[in-house]
Amino acid sequence: MQRASSAAAAGVVLAAFLLTACTPDVSGARRATPEPTESSSDAATPEPTEADDEPPTDITFETGAELDPALWVVGWDDRLMAADERFAVSSPDDGNGSWAYLDGQTQCTIAFYQGAITDLELGADDRASTDNMLAAVLSTQIPGVTPADVSANASDDHVAQTTQEGTVEIRMVGGSGGAGGDDASWSEFGRTFGALGTSLVVNVECPAGQDIGTEVTGLLNEYVGIAVAPASD
Repeated sequence: MQRASSAAAAGVVLAAFLLTACTPDVSGARRATPEPTESSSDAATPEPTEADDEPPTDITFETGAELDPALWVVGWDDRLMAADERFAVSSPDDGNGSWAYLDGQTQCTIAFYQGAITDLELGADDRASTDNMLAAVLSTQIPGVTPADVSANASDDHVAQTTQEGTVEIRMVGGSGGAGGDDASWSEFGRTFGALGTSLVVNVECPAGQDIGTEVTGLLNEYVGIAVAPASD
């Protein structure tokens, strides 16, 4: 999927470049479950406490509906700040759920968002809702992109839970072009939790000559997870 610079180009771009081949192939990547540590996100900081219920070990798009908003909150758990100075903060947390890093080894940028997306239409399940969310985010870069475009080209993947053993299913889509030029590449991945009213999304952009599949695989293997933590009283 290639980013467009104008609405007039959107139809051609969507027809020609919304290809699953553009999506980084990380479906077989190992997912480490790091030890829980303090996250950059407010949502990920509470320590687990005893409760009558526990979140599902593997939070699929279907089992996400089982999460009770009175019991659980979710947030990104990123370990980029502890990565031996490899990653530098390029945009500090703005207090509204957005922050970003620059990978000093590859010059790729990694931008996080977590929170509600205004007027997001929920789908039949979290998979459809996630595609709606990715389309809403991508629409600022690809005029005219729709949830149907994302659904036709995104793939299922997963990240580790970091407050217990387990995984969380995510959706991922990618392509080429953008601010870095036609040879640059990008990937968007994330998850909407319809029952909790929360969306999580990461945008990765790499300059020409850098393999974004390798970048995303490294992030998911070592540095990025999702924390499912008890809600505050």
